[in-house]
Amino acid sequence: MVFGFHDLLLTDQLLDHLNRQLVFVAGGGEVQSDVVRRKTDGARVKILLVDDHPLFEAGFRAMLGASRRDITLVAAGSSADGCAALRADGDIDLVVVDLQLPDRDGFETLVQMSQIRPATPRVLISGRSDAAVQTRARGHGAAGFISKSSPPPQILAQIDAVLRGESGFDSLAANTDTDASALTLSARQFEVLHLLAEGCANKEMRYRMGIAERTVRAHLTELFHVLGVQSRVQAILRARELGLIS
Repeated sequence: MVFGFHDLLLTDQLLDHLNRQLVFVAGGGEVQSDVVRRKTDGARVKILLVDDHPLFEAGFRAMLGASRRDITLVAAGSSADGCAALRADGDIDLVVVDLQLPDRDGFETLVQMSQIRPATPRVLISGRSDAAVQTRARGHGAAGFISKSSPPPQILAQIDAVLRGESGFDSLAANTDTDASALTLSARQFEVLHLLAEGCANKEMRYRMGIAERTVRAHLTELFHVLGVQSRVQAILRARELGLIS
């Protein structure tokens, strides 16, 4: 694994914030999450972090250990390992997925994980924090977005918001495009959308998705309805406007 200056900088920023957070905890500032207070069996909150940068994982783990003893962190270094961990462990309460993974990007991973455990909330995390990335993450089923350069109190607040069933996106993404913010596509609809962007006909979609052609047509009809379009070309253009495809 080769680490760039940007990875080291993000970790240094996180550890710098941690130093200030440790002072807060030493003064009795530890706060238990609302989710844990609602758990009558005393179970801890379990978070799965999918990130291939050991330095950032170490910083993230240190942040949780310094300020929140009610959270258990499980880590995976690739999309495949993350999906396997999610499939094997039904007690995971939240998944945090890095945008850039070695085997599959974070957007595709969000969709894949929604098929494994639809009820488990997923959050995208990245060194990028522009509104387009956040909007695209929302469209791919993310319940929130975390910038790696955010201070620990903000990261923890966003994690708690998602665990409470609230939005984990900041105002930057919320104010960019109201239609995009409210847009929700199913995993199958995203699959159809990406195949559309590749120029696939219904017959090819049928074979690649392993479903009947009439089911493909049903997904297309629903996709057009959600996007507010009437044709394949319009669907692709609209999806690009919303940042759902590149």
